[in-house]
Amino acid sequence: MNDIDRLIMEGLLPLKKRAVKSFAQKYPQFMALFEKFFKGQRNKIGIQITEKGEKAAEYTFHIEGTDITEVEKGVLSSELHHPFGIIIRPYFVTERSVLEKAIADKEYIISNPVEAIEKYLPFMILKFM
Repeated sequence: MNDIDRLIMEGLLPLKKRAVKSFAQKYPQFMALFEKFFKGQRNKIGIQITEKGEKAAEYTFHIEGTDITEVEKGVLSSELHHPFGIIIRPYFVTERSVLEKAIADKEYIISNPVEAIEKYLPFMILKFM
């Protein structure tokens, strides 16, 4: 497992789980909507990690409901199933340094999930396949 794999598997995934739990406690109405919207769905979200603007790694997160069930390394494949039968294929691009800062800032992210999204979202590029 390389350094970026460790960041994803040992840093980002546990952080995501704790942040979602915190979000659910602080905003139970919104979480109930998300859970209802995504219930029973199997989606995939891709993320591309760059270093100095060059592609360094790619991952696909398999998501059932609101839980990540699997991570594919070296694969960039997205598939969000819209309730009207439309499939959207978004993926995110971010620098490794931003990912490292976010993981280091985990207590802030866990205690302030909405504010943290506002803080880190400008450093993520949303693209479509």
